[in-house]
Amino acid sequence: MRGLASAGLVTLLFLGLLSNVWSLGRSAKVPADRERILEVERKFTDTVINNDAKELDEILADDYLGTEPDGKLVTKRDSIAEARSGPAEFASCRLNENEVTIRFYDHVAVVNGTEDWTRKDGRAGRFIWTDVMVKRHDNWQVVASQDLSVPREK
Repeated sequence: MRGLASAGLVTLLFLGLLSNVWSLGRSAKVPADRERILEVERKFTDTVINNDAKELDEILADDYLGTEPDGKLVTKRDSIAEARSGPAEFASCRLNENEVTIRFYDHVAVVNGTEDWTRKDGRAGRFIWTDVMVKRHDNWQVVASQDLSVPREK
């Protein structure tokens, strides 16, 4: 009986150690993944003013579905076509990195944040958004997004 209890204790200790090693490896990736996601969000923000279809092609997953501030649903194809359609209506768009939160769920990240924008006609506002990203083949891509446009805080 004592040998069985010792074997059980050794097994529990081993599983505990294995669990700690797994969590260390996982948490070690979080800072790198966080920086990569911020980089994707910076590029995504830049596409608002530069209409870079090539960049959107890399950022958006093939199965992307987004909801624009007016409620219109858009696919990756729609977003790229809009970028290619002509000059952007925005003069500037700035990601507020201090307002970005990222929550990880294995190979999925839910990202909330804001951007301050100014249109070429002088109107200004703020996007409040949620992006859902999936890590595929070691790259983070946006699979879903929802944007809300509100007046800029003074």
